[in-house]
Amino acid sequence: MRRELGILCAVVVMCGFLFWSNHDFGKAANILNVSRQAAMLGIFAIGSSFVIITGGIDLSVGAIIGLTGVLIAKISSPSVHCLNHPLWVGISIALAVALLIGLIQGLLISKLKLQPFIVTLAGMLLVRGTAQIITHGGTLGLGTSPLINLSTEGLFHYGYHAILAYPVLIFIAVIILFAYLLHATVFGRYVFAIGGNRDAAQYSGIPVDRVETLTYVISAGLAGVAGICYASYIGQMTYNVGNGYELNAIAAAVIGGVSLRGGEGSVLGAIIGSVMMEVIQNGIILFKWVYHSAGHREVFRLSSNWTYFITGAVILLAVLIDQLANIFNKRKRLRRQAQIAAAKA
Repeated sequence: MRRELGILCAVVVMCGFLFWSNHDFGKAANILNVSRQAAMLGIFAIGSSFVIITGGIDLSVGAIIGLTGVLIAKISSPSVHCLNHPLWVGISIALAVALLIGLIQGLLISKLKLQPFIVTLAGMLLVRGTAQIITHGGTLGLGTSPLINLSTEGLFHYGYHAILAYPVLIFIAVIILFAYLLHATVFGRYVFAIGGNRDAAQYSGIPVDRVETLTYVISAGLAGVAGICYASYIGQMTYNVGNGYELNAIAAAVIGGVSLRGGEGSVLGAIIGSVMMEVIQNGIILFKWVYHSAGHREVFRLSSNWTYFITGAVILLAVLIDQLANIFNKRKRLRRQAQIAAAKA
């Protein structure tokens, strides 16, 4: 919890700094927009965290997000070249396809012992290619589908904005369900055990293959849920929607303290990491520095060209801190073992 608390303090300081530089950051419309964006990222970042805690990786979540929206648009949109079936049919089929993709990838990794990186990389390309075939490389609009109201409507309105938009409500439900699953069930303990020491987990009777497969199903399923939210938010789908989102999920998890070595992490960390990622993205747009030069008032702003650089620097710093913490804890354990051995002698 100390790591998560430290990250949360960093987010608070960052928000305070951004508000000081530009009061627009604290406006209700901006805060509600950041919360909605963080919620959509957090939904599939939690799924990716399950996989990472077991010591795996899932590079297909961004493509699954895109395919989910494409399938919903193709099946349920009233637009031209779409099938105009009821919305629940499109959502059900899209989620079923997402879960099936996760199941296939999980079985290939757990049963055939293929490398998660290769399997999910190939899955990413296959899924994105499927979306491109469905859209013929073009765009599928949602038209007048009621789904387009999902991202803007919600509970407790402030002016024209919903304080709790439906993506935020979905995110809260995901947090409650999967925090319980990871931290309060036998399945969750198995997930940590596999990431901590896979061989020891196998010898202790844990159904490693089944648990590992289920983590990929969870990751793909939550990517499908996020895909529904993004389809509503964007309003029209192309095959490259979700491009690079898998890296955002991994970054959010790592920033939140989920270790790429496996065996460490929490749902709370993934939430805080998602918020930090969106605050960084929003801050790059809104940050400004007012100064005076030669008697003139000047304003310095960051351009969007800095987005990848700053995000990459933050991710690298998070990984560095994780590694240093691991080294420190390892040395602390060795010193303690030496003290115990010396006391017994």
